[in-house]
Amino acid sequence: MRASWLERTVRWIVRWMSFRRKCQRKVTLVMVGLDNAGKTATVRGIQGENPEDVAPTVGFSKVDLKQGKFDVTIFDLGGGKRIRGIWKNYYSESHGVVFVVDSSDVQRIQETRETMAEVLQHPRIAGKPVLVLANKQDQEGALAEADIIENLSLEKLVNENKCLCQIEPCSAVLGYGKKFDKSIKKGMKWLLNNIAKDYEAITERVQKDTAEQRAQEDQDKKERAERVRRIRAERERQEQEEAEREGRQIQEEELDDENIPSPFQPISNVITENEDKEKERKRQQEPQAARTNSPKTDADQEEEEDDSDHEPDNTRQTPENPSSATTGEQDKKKTRKLHLKRKHRVDPLRTEDGPAESPTPPPPPEFYKKPLPPLANKPRPNSDTQDVIV
Repeated sequence: MRASWLERTVRWIVRWMSFRRKCQRKVTLVMVGLDNAGKTATVRGIQGENPEDVAPTVGFSKVDLKQGKFDVTIFDLGGGKRIRGIWKNYYSESHGVVFVVDSSDVQRIQETRETMAEVLQHPRIAGKPVLVLANKQDQEGALAEADIIENLSLEKLVNENKCLCQIEPCSAVLGYGKKFDKSIKKGMKWLLNNIAKDYEAITERVQKDTAEQRAQEDQDKKERAERVRRIRAERERQEQEEAEREGRQIQEEELDDENIPSPFQPISNVITENEDKEKERKRQQEPQAARTNSPKTDADQEEEEDDSDHEPDNTRQTPENPSSATTGEQDKKKTRKLHLKRKHRVDPLRTEDGPAESPTPPPPPEFYKKPLPPLANKPRPNSDTQDVIV
């Protein structure tokens, strides 16, 4: 009875996990708009982080978060003119679009309309749901929802490209977490629900567009490599013709890109190579150390004997004075013990160069070799009052 209860519990858990896995859907969104529109602040607010003091996005940033039963990945793409060219590389993966508009920047509303038209007219975006966030409603002079729709020609763009669209006036910097702008939450909920209604069809389209884009990238890569090969072959042919006209030999061809060894190696190979170099260096230093600690060679002994010959010998060795000869030998042995090592030896001065010139001595004083003047008798006191007798 107990075993059957456990089996039923395990089966129920497995079914529940498989059902939850099926319900948990992965959705990819692209967030685009002009620079300084508030895209990164909006993403931070959705994450529950402080949206203030945000630096401009260079390139793109990827954010993963959970929204209900969806695992959402948002690509926050930079809005500068030079960066907008990379937007098209993310269209194939996207299930929907979030377009952020700066409602307070009336001077750039025309640029915003042109940019939105380029996005919605792209073949990999047309037909997908689009959420328009009219951001910065807290600033003075911000356009209202109706004015934005009119200035962007939003109805015309949506109808031409068959995109479901929702516009939400909001302000991303007013709060985050529980105090986050409810309009943004409402807009995100609308976008995800519309993606869920046609999730299978949109996912199939995403997979197809992604495969086509990868195939196109591979084709472009092959064409680029072929162009490089043709240019290189043409250059080599020209060099060969010039060499034949001038009658000189052509230099050896450089290695192709495929034959060039990779500069990146495993760290284990680098460590082994450094250890081998260190062992080789120590092996080369060992003979030098052996030569330094080895006994004196004949050349060293001859140099010591030459040094000893230059030393003064105060005891003259004669056959009439054998004791003096013995003492001379003893003194010589003592002097040999006092020899400095070869590396500490000081060479004697060269006598042939002549004695060093001494500086000129100063002149003698005026009283040099003259008698000193007599000392004067100093008066002495003769009482407590310090009276002096003259």
